[in-house]
Amino acid sequence: MKRTVLSFLAVLSLASLFVGCAGAPSTERVSWEIQNRFPEARFQREEHFHLGRVSMSLLRGFVRMAPGKVDGQAFLNQIHRIEVSSYKVSSLPDLDGLQSETRFESQLAQAGWSMAVRTRDEGERTWMFVRGGKNGGLRGLFIVTLEQDELTLVSIDGRLDQALAEAIAARPKDAIRKVKGESEETHPETPAG
Repeated sequence: MKRTVLSFLAVLSLASLFVGCAGAPSTERVSWEIQNRFPEARFQREEHFHLGRVSMSLLRGFVRMAPGKVDGQAFLNQIHRIEVSSYKVSSLPDLDGLQSETRFESQLAQAGWSMAVRTRDEGERTWMFVRGGKNGGLRGLFIVTLEQDELTLVSIDGRLDQALAEAIAARPKDAIRKVKGESEETHPETPAG
């Protein structure tokens, strides 16, 4: 019995290595790659959190046990993994040196990710990558924002197209206001009477 459990755990850990290869690189790896490309760049991690499949399952379980309806529960059900890292930039060369493709961009492209947005504002660079699923839905989102004083990386995996639809369905009026760029103060909710 003990041997069977050990064999199962070995196969499970080996499988998790291959699953990780198909996904996004870790936020730590991307920050290291940027720092490696520019040896004079220095990043000091300020915040980091990672919720994997097990953590997300536990979180969904706690939300289900909460009395009453919990805002965002349907959205949460569609998310499988979240990783967010924030770094303080203590040294950074001129961002114009980031004009050519970075290694993390080519690694993401090889793993089936597509660049959705790349911005080059003064003192800031942003990359947003998306990955589709077999059915054509949105399965992954990876955002990198590099400013003179902060590097922020966000990686989300799940059924993101369905999560977005759930979020809009939960509060359609709020979604319309956000798309129009209006604030809630512009159109306060009128109580039903």
